[in-house]
Amino acid sequence: MGPARSVEAETESDVEQKIVYPLLCATDFLGIDSSNVKTKGYLAPSQLDKQAGKKSGYYPDYSVWICGYPLLIVEVKAPSIDANVGYREACLYARHLNSSYPHGLNPCSVVLATNGNELLAGYWDAEPVLRLVVDDIRPGSVALNELRAICGESKLQTDFELIRQNLVIGRAYRPYSFIGGQALLNAKRPLNSFAADLSPILRRFFSSSAQSDVREIAKYAYVSSTETTDYDRVLESLLKDRVSARRDTIVQALRTTKGDEPQLTQAIKAFDNERPPSGQLQIVQGGVGAGKSLFIRRYREVLQPPELQERSVWAFVDFNEGPPNLKGAENWLCEQFISSFEKENSDIDLYSENTLRGIFSHKIQSRKGIYAALKTVSDADSNKQRALDLAAWQSDVLTFTEGLGSYIGGVKRSNLIVVMDNVDRLDLSSQLDAFQLALWFMGKTRAFVILQMRDETYERHKNKPPLDTFRAGIAFHISPPRFIDVVKRRLELGIEYLAANSPDTQEYYLENGYRMIVPTSSLGTFLYQLYREIFINRRNIARVLEALSGSDVRRALEMFSSIVTSGHITSDVITSNVLGDREFPLAEYHIIRILMRTDYRFFSERSGYIHNIFHFEESWDRADNFLLCEILYYLSLNRKRQGPLGLEGYFGVASVCDEVERLGYPRETVLHGINYLLRKQLIGADDFNYTEVTEDECIKIQASGFIHLRVLSERLEYLYGVLPVTPITEKKVAEDLGDIIQRESQRNFATPRETAIAVAKFEEYLRYEAARLRERNPFFGGNQSGVGYVLTSISGALRRYSDRGRPSGQNELDFA
Repeated sequence: MGPARSVEAETESDVEQKIVYPLLCATDFLGIDSSNVKTKGYLAPSQLDKQAGKKSGYYPDYSVWICGYPLLIVEVKAPSIDANVGYREACLYARHLNSSYPHGLNPCSVVLATNGNELLAGYWDAEPVLRLVVDDIRPGSVALNELRAICGESKLQTDFELIRQNLVIGRAYRPYSFIGGQALLNAKRPLNSFAADLSPILRRFFSSSAQSDVREIAKYAYVSSTETTDYDRVLESLLKDRVSARRDTIVQALRTTKGDEPQLTQAIKAFDNERPPSGQLQIVQGGVGAGKSLFIRRYREVLQPPELQERSVWAFVDFNEGPPNLKGAENWLCEQFISSFEKENSDIDLYSENTLRGIFSHKIQSRKGIYAALKTVSDADSNKQRALDLAAWQSDVLTFTEGLGSYIGGVKRSNLIVVMDNVDRLDLSSQLDAFQLALWFMGKTRAFVILQMRDETYERHKNKPPLDTFRAGIAFHISPPRFIDVVKRRLELGIEYLAANSPDTQEYYLENGYRMIVPTSSLGTFLYQLYREIFINRRNIARVLEALSGSDVRRALEMFSSIVTSGHITSDVITSNVLGDREFPLAEYHIIRILMRTDYRFFSERSGYIHNIFHFEESWDRADNFLLCEILYYLSLNRKRQGPLGLEGYFGVASVCDEVERLGYPRETVLHGINYLLRKQLIGADDFNYTEVTEDECIKIQASGFIHLRVLSERLEYLYGVLPVTPITEKKVAEDLGDIIQRESQRNFATPRETAIAVAKFEEYLRYEAARLRERNPFFGGNQSGVGYVLTSISGALRRYSDRGRPSGQNELDFA
């Protein structure tokens, strides 16, 4: 059969690799998509009565699957074994598979067997229809056409379409659509009683947009590498930032102490000694919100050695304020540089005559002859022309920038250090444009240019233009501090600020209308109690917060600010914590509710920091409430294993699709689910992108995804909170859940009993769905499965409610 017989097949392995696989997948032969062809490791062994004399578990050599259903079983034998033996074994396995499906549904209808010389093909419950000589199966041959008619790609697709007719999932209903629709999800809740009084310190110390206060934070609230505390055992492997060794680039981790950072210091000292004529580019990369801007400001203000302070002048260009399109933005860059230089270096009178003469000394020198000629006429004419030239050069920002670079590096023999700030906040295209601008600026000024870049952008494009020009350079990587450490430092600074800048008393009203007047120190007490309840008292909520924020310090600060000001913390709870009687304690469910809803009354896809693992889109073919759970479960269970990259927890998207597809989900649907989880940052890609992956890439579960599955799925507040927007295929169930949610909307609260009733109804619906899906696919919902795990978690949540908080037993994911 053409190329497949160009090398003689002597063993079973030869027949598999040289004959059968090309026959199945080559477009000139059966043309089956290679992603649908599974090897023997894909199916669990079954104890079949193999007439060849084997008594152990049996794996078919190949099986062909479409959208999670097996349609073709292939058995391969060595040339010395009769092909009829393989055909009987293939029929036995097909019969075994079909017996696991509902009566009348026999997806595995075709079997094929060969020993490399003879090929048999037919149906699972009959004798072979075709007996072909392998050498006769060639493109255009009668033998190949007959074989295609039984098990070619188009025939298998036709067979599956007949199966698909019985697999259509009905319309999905979302409870919120019965009780007000989008208006219910858009409704917001007023902030709490302390929000207005706390907003100044939140803006000052917890907002990443407060650039004016970055120096104060860098000096007094910075968390150095040596001060960062350790994560606990549960999240350590998922949250600890590691710089993996790369063959094609050099990435060094920045390590800060209270008074030093040796890596950047060494780089600047080398620049000072060598004075490269084209300048030097230093990339500082890290995750979004990892603290790159704050580190550089901290280095300039505190960590820079005295000898470098004396020899260095700094400027910062904030790309947050840049034009929408950075192509051709050289003028803007120069304007921002000059403005920042003047602001950062007040000891240099930038516009004095002496300074301007130094900046434009090369220009003045090039026009020396003209000035001399004018001087023969009069000194006044010469001086006037010189003044006009200085004015013209000064007004041209490109000329001014180039001259300023020469003046600092040449005349003054100082280090010009220019930071391209907040580049990591730009989109991908703009980040690459900023890199081009940095190279242009570096060439013009011969400066030491520090360019911040998102690690995702750096890793994805380091071998492509324009970043490939930096391949020989050393990039510095900054790892974020822990949420708990950052918040503690900012709170200490904020409480000091409150004491010095607030009135003596604060006034607010309780829910019953009583007016409360408390001393200003109560604000600090409230903040401290909040911090203590979340981080000091060892509860899972601290893990939830750290997992949700991941390596993004900005996001962590936003989350804490949301908790502090949320209207979901009532005045009664605030007063109880401020006065210390703890009659209304700040409970875990308060924090989960805030993280889910922030300032909205109800949870939705855009309301908070927590996401719905029971979500699916109706446009995803045959998706259901368990799809995302299955993906997260597989990645959670294998998070400590090494995948194909040799890195812990990273697995190929194709292999994840293989695992989940066998449960009955179409491959394209699994990929939709993976990319949904990626956009929600519950899983991560090996190239740090959070937009889209293909089957050629690798993914791992993020701490956020793990905590959604491990902790949130067994919390009543989470399970109840996601219900308004969870797609439900049973209309009556969705309507009943809507009635309970509507009562909360009318009263502004739901009782614990109502919450438990709603979750119990949801559990009953999910168990019904799981049983229905299991009837259709025997591989769905096995001993170790996402559906089994979440149903156990939901039952545990309801049991803890009825047992009044009795702790649950061991959890399988804790020991994976």
